[in-house]
Amino acid sequence: MLRKILIAVAALILLAVGVAAYLWHEATALPEWYTENSDAEISGVGGVGGGAAAATVDPGWVPTEDGETQQMRNFHTRTTKIKPALRRAIKGSRATYKKDGRVEAGLVANLGDVREGELSANDRSFLDQATSAFPSLKERDVYIGVEGDTVIKDGVVQLGPDPKVKIGNLSYSLPDAAARLGMNEAKLRAELNAELARMGVSAPGH
Repeated sequence: MLRKILIAVAALILLAVGVAAYLWHEATALPEWYTENSDAEISGVGGVGGGAAAATVDPGWVPTEDGETQQMRNFHTRTTKIKPALRRAIKGSRATYKKDGRVEAGLVANLGDVREGELSANDRSFLDQATSAFPSLKERDVYIGVEGDTVIKDGVVQLGPDPKVKIGNLSYSLPDAAARLGMNEAKLRAELNAELARMGVSAPGH
């Protein structure tokens, strides 16, 4: 009996390790649009540097081959509203917009590159919450994004009723992500909408 129990415990430990390894792999997976351009250099508004995405400021929304989607590469280079302390951490960004209004907007960043001393107290608090909830954000390049149906407010893409927050290949509902961050859902929605506006994720035609 003891031998069977030890075998069962060992199997559970191996399963737990396997699940943890799988989750780590999924949480740190980088999107194809980023890895395909890993040898390129970034340049753009405010002297973006250090990273692996397209070489210039994106001209705006560009149709993709499927005819149903438009994309904007490196949308973060289209605005001067991003603080240098945060801009330094961003390696590349991309937004896609489908005809039905569904959007995915995200960026690859390494929050370990952020100089916390240059942040406001509010931004520093939010960064601390994010890296406590998702430690991988401060250890390597990680994809962070939002996806879902959207609404347009003053020409800017804003989150619709049921958005998802993405970390690598993992998706979290807005309530789940807010709970992990120790925030209420309304505050997290407001923070994400503010970031979409600050980074210049405008709707096609605006």
